[in-house]
This record gives sequence, structure tokens and C-alpha cells, in this order.
Amino acid sequence: MIEALARGMNLYYRGYVIHEDVPSVCYTIYDRRPDRVELATAGTSREAMKWVDSRIAIEEKLRDTQVTIEELLLLARGAIAA
Repeated sequence: MIEALARGMNLYYRGYVIHEDVPSVCYTIYDRRPDRVELATAGTSREAMKWVDSRIAIEEKLRDTQVTIEELLLLARGAIAA
């Protein structure tokens, strides 16, 4: 959980928390409130922000088109046509 993190900068970006584990080397991305579970890691803060942006784009696509997660995974693998 985010309260138990060691020192390091927290960047709050679009509702997510990007925690600086090792400056300019390792960043951990945490989900939105209330849970703040660990989702991914990235090498730079810019990579972490791009990861968040892509996740938000996927969420918006799901909300707008009512595509199921299973269908989205199949699309990502190229198993079905877009």
C-alpha cells in the first residue's frame, strides 16, 4: 500500500500515483483510489505517464463501445479484426 512506501517522490498523474523507487531508474504505478494497488513498473516517469495514458484510453474505449475485456484482449493479439 502506498502509505508504507520508502522515501521517494510521488507524482500524482490523472488519478494514479507514480512512485519514484530509484530516481530516473525505477518507477512504480499505483491504481486510483480507494485501493491504490500496484499495477506496473516503468524505467522513467515519462514511460509511467504513457502507461497511465494508454490505460485510460483503454478504459474510455471500453466505456464508449461496450467492448468486453476478452474482446479487447483478442483485438490486442490480432485474433479478430477491428
